[in-house]
Amino acid sequence: MTGPPLALGLDAGGSGTGWALVGGGAVVARGQARPLTAALLARAEGEAALAQLTRALPGVPDTVHAGVPGLHSGSAAADTVRAALARALGVPPGRVTVEGDLDLAYRAHLAPGEGILLYAGTGSIAYHVSGDGGAVVRAGGRGYRLGDDGGGFSLGRAALRWLTDTLDAGEVPSSPLAAEIAALTGGLDWPALRAFAYGGPGAAAIASLAPAVGRAADAGDPVAQALLDGAAASLADLARRVQARVGPLPVRATGGALRVSPRLPAALARQLPGVIVAWIDHAEAAARMAAAHQPG
Repeated sequence: MTGPPLALGLDAGGSGTGWALVGGGAVVARGQARPLTAALLARAEGEAALAQLTRALPGVPDTVHAGVPGLHSGSAAADTVRAALARALGVPPGRVTVEGDLDLAYRAHLAPGEGILLYAGTGSIAYHVSGDGGAVVRAGGRGYRLGDDGGGFSLGRAALRWLTDTLDAGEVPSSPLAAEIAALTGGLDWPALRAFAYGGPGAAAIASLAPAVGRAADAGDPVAQALLDGAAASLADLARRVQARVGPLPVRATGGALRVSPRLPAALARQLPGVIVAWIDHAEAAARMAAAHQPG
């Protein structure tokens, strides 16, 4: 006796890939896999990530839907990613659909034309999809070298800048924020900080300091609290840029950076009255999209 058809949803990204498996209308399994992007799929890291994902699944899915950074439905890159997923997962290519991770996130939270998605993860972006689904208006999302203010990377970078500025003044701080940073970097001296920031994948390492900023703010550290207030102001500015182009549509905010401390969503609400902060499992949303396209 066979069970119900299985639908797999993937919320892929450069920091990790969430997955959910839906069968009979219910989530039967979920988990986290290695980072997965279109660029990674062209290298050994992508093959390793797919192999790990395949081993973790309790069954072969009948349909798959994936949100992958940098993709646009119908593009050559989307076709390449769809073929790679189908091959690795053992699913016919016609039963695999892919789209950009932001398009997936938008559809998980909003109907086309309904509002503006404000996403704060490692980076940050405000994103609107037109009512007919044919046009996108965005602000931010330019990557850590050009922007992403208000996201996890910018929070970690701001914390390190505060610390190095303090060290340059001849002081070694002993505040909650300094202690949180030292616990992750291994010290407050320049060699330790340099090794942490530049010794490996710097963007991910620096973004990992964002929860430390949140913990320090919750402990009453005034510098950390000011950093969260600055992040909220930057995120609100992104949303207002899009509103200036599409009208005063409602804003729905989500993303891991908003989880570092309850102070950040509260500060965002002060900066952007009416914003709704909500978290939805985008991998589960993708799985339910995949289930909706299962053969009858």
